[in-house]
Amino acid sequence: MKKFIAVFIGVALVLLCAAPVLAAGFSLSPAEVEFDVPADGSARVEFLVYDFGGDLEVSLENIPLGIEPEKVSVVASEEGTPIELTFYGDEALGPQVFKGKILFLASSGGNIAFGVMVKTTVNHIGAGQPLLEVTSPIPEEAPAPSPGEATPVEQAPPEEALPEGSTAVTEPITPPLPPAPLLPPAPSGTEWHILPLAGIAAGVAIIITLIVVLLRRPRY
Repeated sequence: MKKFIAVFIGVALVLLCAAPVLAAGFSLSPAEVEFDVPADGSARVEFLVYDFGGDLEVSLENIPLGIEPEKVSVVASEEGTPIELTFYGDEALGPQVFKGKILFLASSGGNIAFGVMVKTTVNHIGAGQPLLEVTSPIPEEAPAPSPGEATPVEQAPPEEALPEGSTAVTEPITPPLPPAPLLPPAPSGTEWHILPLAGIAAGVAIIITLIVVLLRRPRY
């Protein structure tokens, strides 16, 4: 009985861990695509699947177009397994640009193990119609006058009429005054202090000279 329980637990663990192990390194290339799809036709896009063997469930997000196949069986390969998807246009949608994602859900043994999203831009092109583009409005230009037609000239607004019995008051115009004469710049503070300092230094020098002379005179 104990051996049976041990074998059962081992098989259950293998089944539970099989899907995550298969999808541990699951990746696709390219990671971002942009392509054109005619509204009255289809377009094919190829991807490479790496490090995965099992089933891939494919769906679209924010892209209202048809896609086939919705489920792909992949055999694991070190060099990558190519898969091809077909996108179908819809004439009722008109020319537009769809930006969304392609979802790849990896499953093995009926369990979803991992998922990859590919950023996708689809240019849905209508038959003989350009894609809708938002452009800024161009200001309208005034039509050129035909030969011999007079061109209107802007007139200045008429002056307000004065009431009867009143006279216009004019203000006297004062002539501009002559420029003031330039005066020599006043001496700075440092120039005023030079003379007193020079006199003090001269007086100190004279006093020191007299003291030296008196000290050197012979005493009788």
